[in-house]
Amino acid sequence: MLRSFIFNEIKNNWIEEDEYLFYHDLCAFLDEDSKIVYLWRGPKSTKARYKKGYQLLNELISKDLQFKFQINVLARYIPDNVKERLDKMLIAAKKQKEIGKYKFSKFTTIRLYSIFLIVSITFPILSLLLLITCVFWPVSNGNYVVSAVIYQSWLFYPKVLLIISLIMFILNMIIGLYEMETQVIIFSLMGVIICSGVLLYLQQGIYLFLFQEGSTSTLYIIKIQDITLFYIIIFSAITIFELPNLLKLISFIRTYRKYIF
Repeated sequence: MLRSFIFNEIKNNWIEEDEYLFYHDLCAFLDEDSKIVYLWRGPKSTKARYKKGYQLLNELISKDLQFKFQINVLARYIPDNVKERLDKMLIAAKKQKEIGKYKFSKFTTIRLYSIFLIVSITFPILSLLLLITCVFWPVSNGNYVVSAVIYQSWLFYPKVLLIISLIMFILNMIIGLYEMETQVIIFSLMGVIICSGVLLYLQQGIYLFLFQEGSTSTLYIIKIQDITLFYIIIFSAITIFELPNLLKLISFIRTYRKYIF
């Protein structure tokens, strides 16, 4: 016959329990047939609790002649009868752990956040791809030569994409505040601040660069080094919020995939 006891640290006593067990508990499984006490230490059980419980268990075995059992601390191998009882008693703990990993409380916010996050990550990448098209501009004496119309379009469409991303980050921050999800709030706030900064930077338009001699109102001549520095600044700024939000998207999909799809 198998009996199970949980160590009560406050009462400094072993109390019989065969229904509920949690990860902070210290549990002794008494196998009366094999005369062995299997001691299980939960992954969240403290060293102090283990030390006190083990010491008291030793004392009980030593004092009671009818309680002459061998103590076997459970490690990798767990006897089938003990494992069956352990799994049964840990059902509530496992359910509690499963519920604990979910931060979002509604299907609507889960789906909206996933959509907004995908958009807010994708559009800045598209804006970087549009900005890198400057490498196809004609080159003359170490300078890019571009018409005013193409130059304005080159800046306009990335700005539109970043404005949409900014809106998505604002919406995600609102969702984070609603769900009280700190990571969502912080990462979304990063996106809001940096997107706003990049947009203000791009808003300078023709004042972004010092046009070289020979430029006109319809034709701009820009140093390749200036364009390169400009792109490095934009790329670095966008990367700062892209990476954490991308990692957040991956972990979010892993956690909530059954509610998203």
